[in-house]
Amino acid sequence: MKKRLRIYTTAIVMLLCLTGCGNNVSTNGGNSSKIKGNCHATECIKQIKVENTVEEINKIMGFEGELTDEKYDIYYWKISEDEGIKVAYYNSDKGTITVDFDRNSIANSKVNFSRYDELQSKIKEGITYNDFKSYIGNVDGVITEKSSSSTKYTWVSSDGSYLTGSFSSRTNECTFASGRVN
Repeated sequence: MKKRLRIYTTAIVMLLCLTGCGNNVSTNGGNSSKIKGNCHATECIKQIKVENTVEEINKIMGFEGELTDEKYDIYYWKISEDEGIKVAYYNSDKGTITVDFDRNSIANSKVNFSRYDELQSKIKEGITYNDFKSYIGNVDGVITEKSSSSTKYTWVSSDGSYLTGSFSSRTNECTFASGRVN
């Protein structure tokens, strides 16, 4: 009985350690990296609102941001070597939130730019976020910037092509799109 209990205990400990026991390692798009705080940049930005104070963002992030520009009231939270969140208040009570991250970490095989030419003409006519994403595989974009006037989303295909679209907070229509589509 004791031998069986010891084997079960050893097996459980090994399983826990193989699945990340004691490591501050998380994955983002299949890449493992050590992160500081509660989330990867592309996950944290979903939780941060433009009206959040620095103190509220510190709680979301799990650590204090660094004031990097006193004149423009810009803060930065360095999450890992290649990830971070920047919030610029520009002497306002609402911030512009931007993520730094490795674009390849969000590559998605479901993203399809084969209808890109059609999409370009629709952007000129006016197209909402949901209609926009229907042209690229019905895949949600990754939020890469938020402000009181717009939200930017980025889509990356498995071949490295990418597209960033900016959508009005008021109308939810695409105001511009840019990227590199193969």
